[in-house]
Amino acid sequence: MIPFDLDDRVTAAAVAAAGTIVGALIQLRVSWRKEVSERARGVPMTKKARRGPVLAVLVLLVAAGVGGFALSQFLVSHADREAVALRGEVQTQLAQISATADRLERASQADRGAARTAEDNLLGVEDAVVTLTVGPCRARSAPGVDAATACTEQDATPVTLCGNLPAGAVVTAMELYARADDGARPWADSKAAPGQDLGHARFADKPFERSESAQTRLVCTAFTAWDSEHATSARLVVKYSLAPAVREVARTTIVPVAETH
Repeated sequence: MIPFDLDDRVTAAAVAAAGTIVGALIQLRVSWRKEVSERARGVPMTKKARRGPVLAVLVLLVAAGVGGFALSQFLVSHADREAVALRGEVQTQLAQISATADRLERASQADRGAARTAEDNLLGVEDAVVTLTVGPCRARSAPGVDAATACTEQDATPVTLCGNLPAGAVVTAMELYARADDGARPWADSKAAPGQDLGHARFADKPFERSESAQTRLVCTAFTAWDSEHATSARLVVKYSLAPAVREVARTTIVPVAETH
């Protein structure tokens, strides 16, 4: 910052104070020389002559006050500008810190994603997917009961969806989906939870496993649909991982299995 880059009002006050002081000093010098000359000639002092120095002193005091005001305004303006400059530097540093933090966060996320991808590649993360369709439910007729009565959950016959996995696979997640068999709703929007009431369908509360052979095993869940008018599709996705050595030895084709109890 330029030390004497003053505000216009401060500059005007300083110039006025300086001019007043210079004028007062000139008046004091003239009065003093006049008084010395008159005393040398023996001329008596008049009241007007005595008031000359007093007026000059008063003018000096006024000029000093104006000069003090100008100086104080200069100091205040200087402090304000330093504060503004400091705030600007702090804001710039904060913006740089924020940008650096964002870059570090993005780099960290990228590193985590790369690490997960590397881990998935190392472990051999794969999916076993099985999908089946259950036709409309037919109510069980009983003596004295209209056969057109809508189905209930007790009338429906559960089916079982099983994913075929290598015996050494480690299950990492299971995803369940159910939708009306019209294909209008995408699978991504049809996700379900175990035991959740889906209106006219429900998956079992818990999955189960059973061995199929020495090389493979089944991961299964039961599904029940009791819609009397529409067919219902269900899907089971089993995510599992294999160590590299096991993956090379036990590369097995996943065969969807659907059963009726």
